[in-house]
Amino acid sequence: MLRFVFTDINGKSVTAFNPVTLDVNMEQGVPCDDMSAVFAYFDCDELVEVKLFDDDKALFYGIIDEQQILSSASGEYIKIVARSMASKLVDNESEPISYMHPDTFVIESHHITPFGLKTRGENVTFYGTQTVLKGQTNWQAIEDFSKNAYNSTVRVNEYGEVDFSGSKKDSTVVFSNDGDGIPYTKFAQVNKRCEEISKVRIKVTNSCGYNSVVENKDATKRKIQRERYLNSVLTDTPVEYADKMIKNGREKAYYITLECVGQHLSVFNSNAKVKNSICKDIDNLYVSSIRYQLSSKKDVTIVTLKRKEV
Repeated sequence: MLRFVFTDINGKSVTAFNPVTLDVNMEQGVPCDDMSAVFAYFDCDELVEVKLFDDDKALFYGIIDEQQILSSASGEYIKIVARSMASKLVDNESEPISYMHPDTFVIESHHITPFGLKTRGENVTFYGTQTVLKGQTNWQAIEDFSKNAYNSTVRVNEYGEVDFSGSKKDSTVVFSNDGDGIPYTKFAQVNKRCEEISKVRIKVTNSCGYNSVVENKDATKRKIQRERYLNSVLTDTPVEYADKMIKNGREKAYYITLECVGQHLSVFNSNAKVKNSICKDIDNLYVSSIRYQLSSKKDVTIVTLKRKEV
């Protein structure tokens, strides 16, 4: 059973069950998960935080962005809109500062602990210089540190912990209608060839043309011709930037969407495999986004799967 535990401005806990509607979204590349829920009206003070559990399993932990009291011919309701705890880091601008060889403890003390969050993962030192510019948020500061020190994408998990150790889960979830996985009622496999980039031509110096080439050999082999030009003056690492352009194109080009009955929020960021009678077995996937929708008419989880980079 889904259980909502709210904390109000006085520190008092308020527990609620059985939402009239519920919409929860989690997406790779988006710092904050978000939640919108409507309940039959209950009396409460101004609410500050919310934790969502499936029995005792944590699914969501965040701050309240919006609280509405609604009344109509159908009844009286309270609506709650919330984002995950990452929103504290996204919403707050960082003090401009430069670090020489920063480690996790230093980043934590400046950008995480002041907002009541903790880190998860081993202490790591980045043997370089990191500068946080005026106007950058605390999220941007820890995101840069995560890339430099951990070579991973940072994420704030369902417990409100800043996880530097990598957002992907080791477990593999199977989607199957054969009785050995999570069943699905809708399946769509999309291959958008128009998103893939076959070549990036790079201008190394102003005195020469775009003579250096980074090629997506897989796309070329599949008869895709879609080229881009990159002036190296615009970036210090042109080959790395070109590789990123090609990678972004691949990520957009292929995905699978599944509609599953019930709530399956915990599979977000897991490795995935799909068993399908038309396309046979499809593996080397991961769950890149989740949307759970609950109302009187439906109780479904829409799952998006993308290919893992080899």
